[in-house]
Amino acid sequence: MAAFKLNLYTPKGVVIKDLECDDLVIPTVRGQINILPEHTHILTELSTGVMTVKTSMGTRHFTVTAGLCRVLKDTVTILAFTSEKAEDVDVERAKSAKAKAMDRLSGKEVISDVDLIKFRRKLERAELRLRAANLK
Repeated sequence: MAAFKLNLYTPKGVVIKDLECDDLVIPTVRGQINILPEHTHILTELSTGVMTVKTSMGTRHFTVTAGLCRVLKDTVTILAFTSEKAEDVDVERAKSAKAKAMDRLSGKEVISDVDLIKFRRKLERAELRLRAANLK
């Protein structure tokens, strides 16, 4: 089976460059899509979720938080706001972030609409990181 190259970039830098893949599952705003070699060309918007990459060396998982995915010829390029390798997730830090976000969202104190959105996103990212850590 032919492979394709995967590139994953965030504003903080390169997460993956020219990784040879056999299979890729990415979260999009319309649901998960599976990309295989010789996939049709597409440009799609990512949603927050876990990306699963299958290579000849095994399966790897990455978090992605929104962004874009472009499939063109034999290259998949992903531009994400944030991304993290599952094996790099600090589980204790993610648990702490989740607890803090849940505490702020608990309704014990009044928070602004902006803070409500902010802490919902923090909770979503913390849960995502914990889910990815359990997949490694």
